[in-house]
Amino acid sequence: MELKSYLTTPVSDEELQTFCLNVFDLDIVSMRTLQQEYGETTPPKDVVEDLQSATWDPYEVPEHTPLLWYIGLRACRLFHLELGRYPGVNDAWESDIDLMQDKLRSVCSDLQLSDCDLIQNTLKTKNMATELARYANAEIHTIASVVGGVASQEAVKLITGQYTPLNNTYIYNGIASVGAVYQF
Repeated sequence: MELKSYLTTPVSDEELQTFCLNVFDLDIVSMRTLQQEYGETTPPKDVVEDLQSATWDPYEVPEHTPLLWYIGLRACRLFHLELGRYPGVNDAWESDIDLMQDKLRSVCSDLQLSDCDLIQNTLKTKNMATELARYANAEIHTIASVVGGVASQEAVKLITGQYTPLNNTYIYNGIASVGAVYQF
């Protein structure tokens, strides 16, 4: 009954004009659940294509490309799930570098990114695995501040219903001060 009464509610000329003026700004934001994000062993074809296309245009310094750090964070999660701790939290963090390198390769394989030039060039060295083990799951206050600011801005967008919220995964690289949104 509510739907029927909603459909019969008259729309004023002013509301109709406002809608028509803003119709090009309408957007559907559909997000994957965390279950879909981490639970699927093989991502859908459109997700793989989006990931692969994100590797085509790396940043000037390829290691600053946010997608690489997304892969790194997924590798840290995999490391934690398998070993019950994050890489580098023990005193001999150097011993975790090879394990992290294996996890990075595993995540790239799962996401079907192993053939991408950016990924291959990154995995030739152990720089990313070294950084991920060295940081030992630390929470740097300046990075937390920036990400917290972005999260609060997104909360305001959702609460007020104004503007379009970020769609899916936001990655912030504090080394290069760049962020990116990936729609997986």
